[in-house]
Amino acid sequence: MATISAKDTHKKRFRFDPHRGCRNRHVLSRDIYMQPPYRRMYGRQRGIKGSKGAQAQWSAEHEFHPHYQQELATRRCRGDESNFKTLLLNMMVKDLQPLSTVKGALFQHLTRSLQPSLGIPLNASLIRAELQRLYRHKRMEVQNAVNNASNLVLSAELWSSNESLFYLTVSCHLISEKWELKSYVLDTAHLLAERTADNVVQQLLRTANEWNIIEKIQVVVTNVDGMKKVHKNGCRWVYIPCLAHTLDKVFREAIADSDWRPLLRKCQHIVAFIHQNNQASQTLQQNKLIQSTCLQWLPTLYMLKNLLEQWPAIFKVFVHRRDDGLCLNENERRIVEDIVAVLNILKTVTEEIGRQGYSPISNIIPLVQKLQEKLRNLGMMGNRIAQKLSVKCDHHIGNIKKHLWFRVSTALDPRYKTSVLWDSGAEDVKTEIRKQIRRETHTEHRRCDTESEELALRKYWKITDTSVNPLEFWRTKDEFEKLAMVARKYLTVVSTAIPMERVYQLEESQIVNRRNCLEVENVNMILFLNSN
Repeated sequence: MATISAKDTHKKRFRFDPHRGCRNRHVLSRDIYMQPPYRRMYGRQRGIKGSKGAQAQWSAEHEFHPHYQQELATRRCRGDESNFKTLLLNMMVKDLQPLSTVKGALFQHLTRSLQPSLGIPLNASLIRAELQRLYRHKRMEVQNAVNNASNLVLSAELWSSNESLFYLTVSCHLISEKWELKSYVLDTAHLLAERTADNVVQQLLRTANEWNIIEKIQVVVTNVDGMKKVHKNGCRWVYIPCLAHTLDKVFREAIADSDWRPLLRKCQHIVAFIHQNNQASQTLQQNKLIQSTCLQWLPTLYMLKNLLEQWPAIFKVFVHRRDDGLCLNENERRIVEDIVAVLNILKTVTEEIGRQGYSPISNIIPLVQKLQEKLRNLGMMGNRIAQKLSVKCDHHIGNIKKHLWFRVSTALDPRYKTSVLWDSGAEDVKTEIRKQIRRETHTEHRRCDTESEELALRKYWKITDTSVNPLEFWRTKDEFEKLAMVARKYLTVVSTAIPMERVYQLEESQIVNRRNCLEVENVNMILFLNSN
């Protein structure tokens, strides 16, 4: 692996984001991701320069899955060149590899060993032609799926591959006839203009028009701030902030408004020192520290948690070196313990949203109430971080119970409906549901039977809370046919702009997102095929 000096490191900006990945694609636990300003450097830093280095690292550390090897060998025996190219491209799409990877030694060796008789010229232009063919085929499938849906929700994720290249990935969500929540990536656009809410909405409108779905959309879930006030071309979508993004913002603001930020920087320097010192790294080889250079709650939690767990061994390293400049004193360790206690609450509550895919917003109101209660209780015990975070939570998500989309969605989830149906403001929820039933009945050109609707509503209100998944509940309740049409609309709204496994990417696999390596001209097609 290439090395760069401490002087060169100041010129490199190592970025890490658990939602978007990092600029350099190597294993998170062994390498250092530093975000300037880092004034102190210890020894030499390990890194890879640019995307070529990332590709080389992938080639060196990854072997083809046995299933792929068997399939490729089968295609070789058949002499089936077309299927061979398709399978090869599928492998690249699955691993988010740039098309230029075919120039590497790994693919050249593959050609010589598996396909010598056909002599396929594995070059980027050939692979790109196959990529375009697969993209067109898959796009037709996704277009048919969205055409058959009556209600769609968009999610918009803004992410960057470096400091100057920003992208907007737009996905759509729907509930199928079998009551399954389906999600499809529609488009990834390179934002040439400024990253303003106006420009993001412009891209959303372009994508919706290209897919001919603009009339089916009422809600957009996004990690872009400032969207609520934007209305273009008479389109008055409801913009809901991504919960994962909001929690990160709550944590950043709580730390920024306090005197604890220098302590977090000190913890970052400790981890950087351990990573860059060979002797110290060998001492902690079995329990590698995780570095976090961003003010996001999940990577910060794991960094601080690992630091506390391994502090006795780390302290011995500093004693041996007679270096107390990085040692945490007793008061600092107590503050770190308080921060970990608070972030563990965030983790516990967030895990209840889900661990895979997307989840409806129907459980967000009770989870926010639980989060606020836990933070208040911890704050009453003297935890100043919990007190500060509680204030920020009240500011950003404290009024979520007043948001009509959240309230109606919660009311239509039998597990949590009592959270909103038995409070003083429940009448507006019931009024909205009745209005939506009449609207759906009119759309279906059916006769409106007010009496039977009221009977169905009262029957649903009386159902005691159940642990059944809301989509499974409505799929099996034929007596609530009209109410189910409204439930389909509101339960389609998801809580995050990214799938939940990306929120926990750091914990689950420690494999960073490779999409930052993709060529600008191919990123849309590759991400589309990878996600769909």
